[in-house]
Amino acid sequence: MKRILQSLMMISIIGTSVSSVFACIKKYNFDNSIWVITDGGTINDLAFNQAAWEGASKYVFAQKKQTTPPQDWKNSNWRASYFESVSQNPGDYKNAYITSSIAGAKTLVLPGFNHGNTLGWAAGLVDNIIYIDGSSQNVHLNMDQKAPLAKNIIGITYQAEASGFYASLATSIYLNAHQNEYNGQLKVGSYGGMDNPVAVSNYMWGFLVGIDLFNTIINSSINSKWNNLKHNILKQVQNINPKITTLQSIVKVQNVLKQNESWFSQSFQAGDGKIISDELLARGAQIIFPVAGAQVQDTINQIKVNKANAKIVGVDTEQSKIYNEDYVVTSALKQIATSTFDALKNIYSSEYGYDAQNNIWDNTKQTNNCWINTDQTSLDHPSWTGIETTKWVTQDLVDFLHNTTDNHSKDTLFDKMVKILQYAYKSGINNYPPISAQNFTNTLQNTYETQTKLKAYLLAAIEKVL
Repeated sequence: MKRILQSLMMISIIGTSVSSVFACIKKYNFDNSIWVITDGGTINDLAFNQAAWEGASKYVFAQKKQTTPPQDWKNSNWRASYFESVSQNPGDYKNAYITSSIAGAKTLVLPGFNHGNTLGWAAGLVDNIIYIDGSSQNVHLNMDQKAPLAKNIIGITYQAEASGFYASLATSIYLNAHQNEYNGQLKVGSYGGMDNPVAVSNYMWGFLVGIDLFNTIINSSINSKWNNLKHNILKQVQNINPKITTLQSIVKVQNVLKQNESWFSQSFQAGDGKIISDELLARGAQIIFPVAGAQVQDTINQIKVNKANAKIVGVDTEQSKIYNEDYVVTSALKQIATSTFDALKNIYSSEYGYDAQNNIWDNTKQTNNCWINTDQTSLDHPSWTGIETTKWVTQDLVDFLHNTTDNHSKDTLFDKMVKILQYAYKSGINNYPPISAQNFTNTLQNTYETQTKLKAYLLAAIEKVL
């Protein structure tokens, strides 16, 4: 069916728009100027592709129906156009870019870092590119190293250590609310597909450090600066289970200083997460955080096989909608829909030199607030990270942990902690070098070089915000 649609697009492109082909099938009105090109998956994958399309469609609706709140977009039949690339092969990506360009695309939304290998081709075909989960910098037009650098790309990047941190706090509160169910042994584990400090292991690092900070808070003395926060955490636990009177520390089932510790399955292929999931369950992990794509299903399968009283924390998107809340406590999120909407809002604004009447851009009228040719990061847009609301993690708990807006006056204490952690991880603070290293083992050594390293390096800075 997908190939038939692609053939129809190429054949009928002049006589009618590609979007009208989709419209006959889906009964939507597609905006031909804004296109989402999938990374080889489907547009309804409940992951990166769908989130990008929903964010783009929300913007299309807001643009068409300016007197109606954008959140009502699902009740409308307006949608962004899309092309489901046959595969992640560069030739298939290029075909998608060309087809959408012929169909009238002015802006392409490209979700997923796999588009990075073909980004220059896309940049040479349309006015604007939104590259999700990657950088806009040093991209040559048409992927030709002798050609000029592209200057029409917005890179969207996510400091996923923040989402890992929030997820670990939510996990710690969940486990404490279920102390009796777990006989007072509250244990967590995490693993990734392959080591990647900006897309995989940063999630894991945030999760592990969040556990450390939770334990520091709840073990603080009554005169400590942390004590009020400890009391507020207990109240959150009691909102779930009023019988809990004392908070318990969370145990990491993996040794952060062990050189040959198991942290990665060494792939993102479904099935390859079975062995490491079994190992973490055997060590007693009640919550596992798999940052390994399809291997989330492997972990859930092994929970079932082992008849373990365990759950998972999902990654990137709202995984409970895919795998069921019975197995998913929450998910550490990259808010792809939100960041896509925000980027489109910037592109189609006077800040960007946009002329709505003629649907063109005048580069001479761009302001300093224009995002073109920049990388926009969740460091500057905190609403681009967060955690999923589920039956285990209520909206009240999410709001306690994280300000989901970009209004910094509403930041929680945890948001302020996260900002310090993010800079420590990525850039370094107080003349210390960045914690992040290419190898996760080295990142852990930088964090836990001695048992007092974390407190000396991070906690002193964090205490200043309390």
